[in-house]
Amino acid sequence: MTGKPLRVQVESAEDVAVVRFANPPHGTISNGGAADLVAAIRPLLAAAETRAIILTGGQDGIFIRHADVRQIATSLERVGMGSVDPQAFATSAFAELGAILDAAEKPVIAAIDGLCMGGGFEIALACTMRIASPAATAIGLPEIRLDIFPGGGGTQRLSRLVGRHRARLFMLRGDVMTASQALAAGLVDEVVPCALDRALELAGMFAGRSTAAVSAILRLTATDEDRERLAAEACRFGELGLTGEALPEALFQFAEGDVGLETMR
Repeated sequence: MTGKPLRVQVESAEDVAVVRFANPPHGTISNGGAADLVAAIRPLLAAAETRAIILTGGQDGIFIRHADVRQIATSLERVGMGSVDPQAFATSAFAELGAILDAAEKPVIAAIDGLCMGGGFEIALACTMRIASPAATAIGLPEIRLDIFPGGGGTQRLSRLVGRHRARLFMLRGDVMTASQALAAGLVDEVVPCALDRALELAGMFAGRSTAAVSAILRLTATDEDRERLAAEACRFGELGLTGEALPEALFQFAEGDVGLETMR
């Protein structure tokens, strides 16, 4: 009997590590997948021999599609039943992943060669920079289309990146963009034919710089101000299960269908 394929694979070459996430067939990420990424990335951040990290997808056409909507529905249903405290959302593996990426003192580059929405884009937002290719035909935070909002750091990290007003409008509209549109909006830093190839080039450049200087730049430009608001965002997301609306049922219906989130309005 063969085991389930690994969702996360790590390839290291000299001082650069490539972390690939895959969850066939749909490429969504659950808290278990986030925990797998934490388990892979945390030791790389601590390893002196690793000086730059690339996070990318392990499936053709997908970076990380979005969070596992069925798991979200189940969690909110349990909040409504009183068996899960909304505060637990602030200490989830997803929240932990965002926190370690935020605090990284070595560059972590998101190489986006495919679909990257919702929770997938929230993970990319926590990285040092984002490189996309034209294959990334859907980049954004369309959660509002499902009557929820970005609860994995998106409200804070997008605001930090493009400003509060533009971030608000982006999330209220549930925008999904092509790679070139995302570049124009400031969501990604470059668009190139192959995001992974360019990320490897940049990672090699960063790895050749002074470790102390790179670490200092990342540490001194980091902010602790977001921590409380990130926790508040996660808890507020959990409180969606207390609204009394039939939200979990609607999310279950979406999860059981075959409609892509990027095609909804």
